[in-house]
This record gives sequence, structure tokens and C-alpha cells, in this order.
Amino acid sequence: MRNRLIYICSPCRGDMEKNIIKAQGYCREAVELWPDVIPIAPHVYFTQFFDETIPEERKIGMDAGIALLDICDEIWVYGIENPSEGMKREIEYANIHGIPVRDAAEVYRSRQQEEKPPIGELLVRFTEDGDDENTTGLATMHLSFDLLDLVTKRLRRNPGYNFVINGWDDKPEDPDEAEV
Repeated sequence: MRNRLIYICSPCRGDMEKNIIKAQGYCREAVELWPDVIPIAPHVYFTQFFDETIPEERKIGMDAGIALLDICDEIWVYGIENPSEGMKREIEYANIHGIPVRDAAEVYRSRQQEEKPPIGELLVRFTEDGDDENTTGLATMHLSFDLLDLVTKRLRRNPGYNFVINGWDDKPEDPDEAEV
């Protein structure tokens, strides 16, 4: 299932036509090599209807790109050793907002290492007030790594919201709470 949004950070300016073709290739590779990835490359998309050479339109495209970066799980930087000004802005934003910044070359090198088994599960025990940690408690719940990963991503994408795990079909009673 494709559920990991990856921001593709690569140069646009300079030889724009060549750079957009490269970015298209990076997106295609990401889809072909990682079955969970959805690549997000704003400079491939926004250059279809914004003129990069007009400063006002470039700014709109850059701002829209940052908005897309904000919902991504990671940013993969192609050319991290010599980023363009636009790339520097995207990398800085990611760093400030806790979005992992990864050198794309390293992502490819470590591809085989990413195919590790899940790291485990979380055991949560609910007890009554006053119960010590040695009691069996009212209920015990095992949460798989996949569910923990999903909750972590949802919380990062929706800061300030509470998530309630009631079952997949239940609706939260509080409208400010979002369901996992």
C-alpha cells in the first residue's frame, strides 16, 4: 500500500527542461523501487502552469511546494552537496519542522537495509488507580509497529489534534478529535 509521501527535492532552475526530466525520473524510480512511496515533486507539477521565470509565479510555486512538503513523511535531496537556493529553503523548512532530510544517494545505497523486519510491538496495560505495575490490570493491548507508525504519521501531519482508537468504523464524540 502506498502510504509514505516523499518530497523529491532537486534543482529546477538552470537547465530547467533537463532538471524537470531528471525529477520525473526520480519520481518514477521511487515508485518502482519502493512499493509504499508516493513521490511529491512540486517543480514537475507547478511548472506545468506557472512560469518559473516570472518572480511572482515562482514565489507562488515555491510557497505551494512548501505546503506540500509540510504533509510529507520525508524529503529526499538529490544533490545535497550543492543545493540550489530553492532546495536550501525546502531543506531548512524540513529541518525546522521535524521532517527527516535524507540524501537521496544514501537512500538508494541503504535500500537493502530498509527491508528489516518490524521492530516489535508496544504493550499497553490499563490499571485502576493505585494498582502497582505487577498487577494484571483492567486490560492489555498490543499495538503493532505498523499501527504505531501510522499513528505517528497522522499526529505529525495533524499537530494539535487528538486521535482516538475506537475501531475503524467508530466516530469520535469530540469533533476536534480525528480518528486513526
